[in-house]
Amino acid sequence: MAFNEQTFPALECVLIGLQTTIFQSIPLILLMALIFSPSAGSAEEKVTFAFFARGWPPFEMVVDGEPRGAAVDLFNALMPNNVDAVVEMMPAPRLVLKNSGKPMFVRLTARKWMGPKFNCLWSVPVVAIRTVLYSSAQKPVEYSGADSLKGLTIGCIKNYVYPEVQSLFDEQKAIRYDVNNETLLLRMVKAGRVDVAVLDDVSAAWMVRGTKGLTAADFYVAKQALAFVELQFAFNLDESWQKQMPTLNDTIRKRQADGTIDGIMARYK
Repeated sequence: MAFNEQTFPALECVLIGLQTTIFQSIPLILLMALIFSPSAGSAEEKVTFAFFARGWPPFEMVVDGEPRGAAVDLFNALMPNNVDAVVEMMPAPRLVLKNSGKPMFVRLTARKWMGPKFNCLWSVPVVAIRTVLYSSAQKPVEYSGADSLKGLTIGCIKNYVYPEVQSLFDEQKAIRYDVNNETLLLRMVKAGRVDVAVLDDVSAAWMVRGTKGLTAADFYVAKQALAFVELQFAFNLDESWQKQMPTLNDTIRKRQADGTIDGIMARYK
């Protein structure tokens, strides 16, 4: 397009019209910016559930490539409303809880399972499970304290902490035999390759019911539990997140009272 002196008056009118339209639109633009601003009506915090990629059935399971399980359901049901709750699969999820400050991560776990290097923010207890002793039905072992396990081979999950029997390992009074998952451990108990296995009652019962070749009749579960374990949400340490803890703890108590948490756990029994 060629410009000459006659073009400028017309162009000037166009520019004035555009300027007027823009200034008239500023209030609308500001309103839209407020509505769609990330700080308006959206989550104030992002919290990631650090999901164990290898699984901890029925609390953490990969189903059709997606993270599922009781821990995920509890996480989604109990996080405060102003939190952006996401789940991310990780090969070593506990390690992110050693970090201080954001980003925020959380796991459902027990205090006694975490080593002294973990300085976490802990919720009130969410659910309780029993730590029990599994042995073969053909060679049952009753538990009456750590001394009753002396001389036995105790099947364990690699990298897991077992406070109730750790003294036996430290003093070489029992043999620790590590495997990668609970299903393999149960198969080894059934086959007599290990004398006993220390498992939580919810996970063990779930896997026995859902694993081909295993039945409840294959095992003896000691009458006396080794321990009762309370599972809590453990967050990496962050001062700003401490403000959310009273709200989270109130929600947990309310959902315990109204049966929501029992309802979630009932899906996995």
